[in-house]
Amino acid sequence: MELIPDTIDLSSYMAEPGFQASVRSASDFAELVKADLDPNKPTDTAPGLLSVRKAKGLIHFRPGEVTVWTGFSGHRKSMFTSQVTIDLAAQGQRVLIASLEMLPWRTMSRMTRQACGMAQPASGMIDSFHSWTNGRLWLFDHVGRIAAERALALCRYFADELKGTQVFIDSWMMVCSSEENLDEQKQFATDLCRLAQETGLHVHVIAHCKKPGGNTGEEKPPGRYDIRGSGAISDQAANILSVWMNKAKFAKLETHPGDMDALAEPCAVVRCDKQRNGAWEGSLKLWLDPGSLRFCDDRTSPVQPFKFLREPRGERHES
Repeated sequence: MELIPDTIDLSSYMAEPGFQASVRSASDFAELVKADLDPNKPTDTAPGLLSVRKAKGLIHFRPGEVTVWTGFSGHRKSMFTSQVTIDLAAQGQRVLIASLEMLPWRTMSRMTRQACGMAQPASGMIDSFHSWTNGRLWLFDHVGRIAAERALALCRYFADELKGTQVFIDSWMMVCSSEENLDEQKQFATDLCRLAQETGLHVHVIAHCKKPGGNTGEEKPPGRYDIRGSGAISDQAANILSVWMNKAKFAKLETHPGDMDALAEPCAVVRCDKQRNGAWEGSLKLWLDPGSLRFCDDRTSPVQPFKFLREPRGERHES
């Protein structure tokens, strides 16, 4: 794990690249279309979720796209994307976390529990995980609001100087602070999509949901139209994923810890409400292991350290 200090000079990355018009004949794309429509083409090789088996082949984080992660306040969006970050790094991605609401060491403490599969890993295992993150994971050492221009410059810097491939910005409200300024939000959504296309980065942004209303409240997962702020956020993003915690289950278990019906219910639902360049949209029911803070396929899934922490010293992990 490496830190990018908030004092770094990003001035050379503040300006947008110049616009270049490229008008081409439609027939120029024939070979690319053939490859896309070939029934025998290889499966999508873009990185996805490793630690959730039921998600295999369903969700991909492709170069040049923006994914918006959303959910109600307190529904563990950042916790789930922390696990996604480890999955991506394990697939050879170079990942930057700009967690503007949490100190870097706290981010790493949570991620260490998830990677090691336990609440209190031994000192040697903690060292092994942090050594493994070198060249794979960077954190922006800044907590608090950041101007949109500086957030975009940080992404360009990471793509250019550190050859980054995936960026997590947590959260939207720390960049576009005003819920009323819809033009600012729309402009940032447009700029993020353009930046992703220009740099090849996959940009993940965590966005909050509107406060739940009506009789159901937080009893069902939110969708793309529940994102707080401008509709351009969901319209322009390539992917919309929501994280929802089954709080009614936890309330039942507080009163009756042995309630078998409640134990059988999923702890969380991750819902793909939009995947522009993928075939699948739907929901994944997941269980949360409280010790490791890891989301699992089912209630009985064994929670073990990620594979790279179980390999003999010196053996290189490929996945």
